[in-house]
Amino acid sequence: MPYQRILARPIRGGGTALMLTFAAMSLCGCGETATKPPEKTPMAAEAITAERRAVPDLRQYPGTTQAVRRVMIVARVTGYLDARHFKEGTMVSEGDPLFTIEQAPFEAAVTSAQGHFNDAVAQATYARIEFERNQPLGESGAISGSEWDQIVAAVAEAEGLLEAAAGALDVAQINLSYTTVKAPFSGRIGQRFVDVGNLVGPESNKNLAELVTVDPMRIIFDPPATESAAFLAAWQKGSIPITLTVAHAAGSSSTHDGTLEGEVDLVNNTVDPSTSTFVVRAEFPNQTGRILPGTYAPVVVRLGTLPNQVVVPDEAIFRDTQYNFVWSIKDAKAHRNNVTVGVLWDGLRVVEGIDPGTVVVISGDPTRLKEGVEVHASVDTLSGWEKAKAKAKAKVKVKTEAKTKTEAKTEQKTGLVTGAAS
Repeated sequence: MPYQRILARPIRGGGTALMLTFAAMSLCGCGETATKPPEKTPMAAEAITAERRAVPDLRQYPGTTQAVRRVMIVARVTGYLDARHFKEGTMVSEGDPLFTIEQAPFEAAVTSAQGHFNDAVAQATYARIEFERNQPLGESGAISGSEWDQIVAAVAEAEGLLEAAAGALDVAQINLSYTTVKAPFSGRIGQRFVDVGNLVGPESNKNLAELVTVDPMRIIFDPPATESAAFLAAWQKGSIPITLTVAHAAGSSSTHDGTLEGEVDLVNNTVDPSTSTFVVRAEFPNQTGRILPGTYAPVVVRLGTLPNQVVVPDEAIFRDTQYNFVWSIKDAKAHRNNVTVGVLWDGLRVVEGIDPGTVVVISGDPTRLKEGVEVHASVDTLSGWEKAKAKAKAKVKVKTEAKTKTEAKTEQKTGLVTGAAS
């Protein structure tokens, strides 16, 4: 290290002076070139040019599935429950017997009513015979008017009693038929609510079980009242297609990942003032019967087409606690643009707040993205981005299928080994 030495020598006149002399003339850094701070390299990023496109007007809502037909199986006559003819949770066909209520009292009632009916038939027959026998005498005046009136009245009374007896017999037979409780339509029967041996009837233990249809199925959802005009406009033009997703709806062998298609069959005519929403209902096929009523499922509704919308890939959208925004690139520098996001379709997001032709970042180091930072971007078109995305998706599909085949072979080998060991 260079150093300096301080020497003091007296100066005439009685004073003391300090004379600084340098033992070494070299200073720190002498003979070395001063280094400049390293220049920051532009951040690398991938970017896409925003474009205008016509996109489907897709809207998503939480929905709940609902059976097209749903009934409570009830006891319509009073008696002890003699038998149950179904296994809970299984499919039944229209007309299948579900329960039997004790029949003996109702069979006896039918027998009694049949006897009264037969007696009434006999009385009516005799009254008609008497009428026909005495009709010439009454018309000629051979018998008194009072006697003739009694004969006519007897016929009317006998016919009235016959009608009453016929009605009583019908009621008895209907009540007897109610002792065999049948399925009003085909569907899935639920759990029983009353065990065999209990007294059932309209006054006690009325509900026996619940029956629902499974195919087709409905789903209901509640859009906000502000969207009623859009729904009604689409409803008047024709069908409104919907897509719903239910986890494992079609089983592990499905190629649709639980996605089902349907159509709206009701746009309700009132708004619920307590929630400011209105009811929309759609119907969809449920051929496997694996979707149960009351299942939650997100619903995507297509109300038409939105023309000339500015779109960017959804990964171009950044979010903070208040805003959605994109990082645009102009003159090789990043600039933040707050945007309003709209419909998401096939990975493209409709945005308001930027113009078509704007270059936006879709990938890069988010910690370096700041206003004015220099960016070296690889810019692609939306068409190029879509092709790359489709290619990557195809690769993933091939890998997934190969993995599935490998797992199936492994399970088969395991099964063979297990069988041989046993």
